[in-house]
Amino acid sequence: MATILATAATSFAQTSVASLKGVYKFQIGQVATENGYYSGNTWNQVTGVCPSGQVCSTQSVLRYTSGTISFDGAGHATFLSLTPVNGGFGDFTEGSVWSYSVFGFNGAMGSATNYVHLTLGSFNSAGVATLLAFRKAGNSLNAGVGFATLQ
Repeated sequence: MATILATAATSFAQTSVASLKGVYKFQIGQVATENGYYSGNTWNQVTGVCPSGQVCSTQSVLRYTSGTISFDGAGHATFLSLTPVNGGFGDFTEGSVWSYSVFGFNGAMGSATNYVHLTLGSFNSAGVATLLAFRKAGNSLNAGVGFATLQ
């Protein structure tokens, strides 16, 4: 039992910002509820009162952003490409650089007011995580989940 705990503790202690290095392909999103109406095949979101002559309803919409992000292994992540779908999700800007930290198998990136929780998994022989889970905290308008894989 002591050997197992020592091995687990050693492996746990070896993660650091260097555990995220390389270009990762990611997708992060949420299911949002919107009010609106259809005009032909086009959904028109309504944020206030339904326009006269229209029949408004509520529907669920999947909003997500896919793209690539480069982790430098030294605590800096750069968004290389972004493709928003249905308005996209997250406050990400192509070319922006976010700081990140790693503690055990968890981490965080962003700022004090705009951040994403990270969970590292499936490490390669160099000790670099090949799979990441993202969780963007917040209220129902800006909370979401996603995944990233090392390319």
